[in-house]
Amino acid sequence: MKTHTTLRIFWILLSIVLGFAATTTASSADNKIQDPLTEDRTSNILNTESPRERVPGDNEAVYGPIPKAEQIFHIEFLEIAPSPIEVDKYFFILLRGSIPPPTRRELHLGPAHLASATLSITISAILENGDKLEPRTYYRIPLRTAEHAEGAHLAIRNATGAYVDHMALEGRNDVLVDAWIPAIFVTTGMWTFEVVASLGCNWGEERRYLFALTLTQWLESNDRW
Repeated sequence: MKTHTTLRIFWILLSIVLGFAATTTASSADNKIQDPLTEDRTSNILNTESPRERVPGDNEAVYGPIPKAEQIFHIEFLEIAPSPIEVDKYFFILLRGSIPPPTRRELHLGPAHLASATLSITISAILENGDKLEPRTYYRIPLRTAEHAEGAHLAIRNATGAYVDHMALEGRNDVLVDAWIPAIFVTTGMWTFEVVASLGCNWGEERRYLFALTLTQWLESNDRW
């Protein structure tokens, strides 16, 4: 049961954001590769996609898969430390931003839309041996302050610095994550994490997106396992 819980943490929290996330390369032309020995193995991966706009802040994330123009949450910055993320070590994420007043009025947003917002994590990979893991959405979780397991947390903070249950319509919102990636569950390769936050309540067939971020980085397995 403990192993199952730890695996769940790995998939959920890396990508928030980030997990959330979590960062050697991205799909833009000025990305850096942490380990130069991996450059030949991964250059084709990085060059097959059109460059996307980088998310401001100390990170390697880009906007997408939902176009930036369709995202409601205006991101001030995204900070990831350490960057790139390392397995078997804690990492910390801070995503700061707000919902512009014109957007709130145009969409007639209410507190219930944010109280029931969700976060989905889609994962894919090209492994070192050439195998591909096709994109798969593993989880949809509430975008709310919660402890997902011992030592791993997702929290929402308002402009006053107070921790709250969910995002606010007005003022600044901070999304914070502290978590770690167990190396026992990692196969060496280039991993891509797509994190999409959607508004709650019924919008009919049209879905509204708070933010959508993609993080691509090289992860090393632990030879001890």
